[in-house]
Formats: sequence, C-alpha cells, structure tokens
Amino acid sequence: MHVFAVIVWLGGMMYQSAVVVPIAQHEGGTVKGFVTTVNKRFVGFIWMSVWTLAVTGVIMMLLNPNFVWLKFDNRWSILLASKVVVFILMVFYGFGYARMLEYLSRPSSNGGFNELAELYKHRIEQFRRISVLLGITALLLAAAM
Repeated sequence: MHVFAVIVWLGGMMYQSAVVVPIAQHEGGTVKGFVTTVNKRFVGFIWMSVWTLAVTGVIMMLLNPNFVWLKFDNRWSILLASKVVVFILMVFYGFGYARMLEYLSRPSSNGGFNELAELYKHRIEQFRRISVLLGITALLLAAAM
C-alpha cells in the first residue's frame, strides 16, 4: 500500500507535467476547463495518497527493529528522519497546490480576467515540479534504507 500511494502521487504529478500540461499549452484556450477539472480531481488522489503514506509509513516504522524514538545513531534512522522531512515538505506543497487550484476556480471579483490567475498557474506548475523532485528524493532515500 505504501508503494502504491507513492506511485499514485508521484506518477500523477509526473503525468500532469509530462502529458496534460503540454497538451493544454499546444491546444491553447480550448482545453483550459478540462485541465482545471483534471487538476482539481487529482487533489483527491493527493490526499488519499498522503493518508495512505502516513498510516503505512508509521506502521512500517514502528515495526522495524532499527527504530528507536528520537535516536539517530545509525544510517537507517538518519535516512528515516530525512524521509519524514521530505514527506512533510511534500504535504506542504500538496496543500499549496490544492489552494492554488481553489483560487483559480473562484470567479474574479471584477467579473473578467483575474489578475492573479497567471501567478496562480505559475505557482501550480512550480509546486508540481517541486513535489516531483521531493517524491524522487523520497524514493531515493527509501532505496538507501
């Protein structure tokens, strides 16, 4: 379950970056509503993955004989602490990703173009890239464990 949650989260982010966004940029304005819908729908998968990762990660951590609370005296415990920090950062950027999508879906106060829409779109892409890099880092840390 832990690996499956990572695949859903990281794979979804990579798919959006490598497939959905380039298609939307190529097609122009005709698919913007579709891209927003896809992004908003994926937020549910992010939170499902977060909870699955948190629960299964805690269970695996507690069942491992190398685990001792707040004792970082071996390679495994240092890698685990690093992985937890990366996970917390991924949750932070996942929350930011969801917030930016929510801002984009709100109607603008002046009834026309939302001045901040371009900034939000840029931040969404930035958060997606950071999440992918953090996810790859977490995978590398897990492999080193």
